[in-house]
Amino acid sequence: MKKYCNYSFRFFLMVFILNVFASIKVEAQSKDKYYVFQYHQVHPSNESEYIQLEFDVWKKMHQARINQGVLEGWYFYRVIAPAGMRNEYNFVVILVYKDTDQLGRHFEEYGVDYTQILTAEEIKKALNTPNVRDLVYEEVWRSVDEIMDFSRGSMFRYQVFNTMRIRSGYTSNDYTGLETRYWKPVHEARINGGKMRGWGLYNMIIPGGTERDYQFATVDYYDRFIQFLDDSSPIISKIHGSRNLDKISKETIDTRDLMKTEVRELLDFLVNYNIH
Repeated sequence: MKKYCNYSFRFFLMVFILNVFASIKVEAQSKDKYYVFQYHQVHPSNESEYIQLEFDVWKKMHQARINQGVLEGWYFYRVIAPAGMRNEYNFVVILVYKDTDQLGRHFEEYGVDYTQILTAEEIKKALNTPNVRDLVYEEVWRSVDEIMDFSRGSMFRYQVFNTMRIRSGYTSNDYTGLETRYWKPVHEARINGGKMRGWGLYNMIIPGGTERDYQFATVDYYDRFIQFLDDSSPIISKIHGSRNLDKISKETIDTRDLMKTEVRELLDFLVNYNIH
């Protein structure tokens, strides 16, 4: 069982940690958290079984790791757009680590003996996981900047994941500066106006090289799907001035390519409420 867990558990991550500071409307998050994304493909005939497997077995193990201080969060998503059989994956699991020490333990050992946590029937279900879903690939991301609304007493429902490729002639600093200078204030205003729950900027660190056609991602968090479709141009004009709209748009398009926008629905989560 240990061998299986050390193999299967090497993949996961997330996109923010719910804080105990509920009295603070919008708060910038500490940088350099790490997120392991696990992308799964599940056949429609196995979806109900797979979801229940995550709820009943893997969630139990993730909670044990949080209790032991080797994990900070677990998020379980269904991809709702784009949809269809041509997609590489249709579920995403995200594990959150607070620093490089925790991240390193993700690949080395997990700090929990699952044979002492699961029943014999649950162990049997865990061992059957590869027959229920296919792991397509995994990625490791590092947080660059994050802002979240902690005042509503509930978790967001939708995550919009936007992958970005830096265009030739521009650097990582050019791109991250663009996001924090122009777009972060807009997202913060939307959060304060109740039109958004949070926003984050992330850098992919594994895999490195040119295998992926993107290096960064921005992530938007919403309570309702319709909020994703809201027109934000009035807020942009209010913050930066209407005369600067074309300038901001051109600079954004010149600096990076938006490779893909993906909408995910949060099905379940666990977080360590003792950190921030």
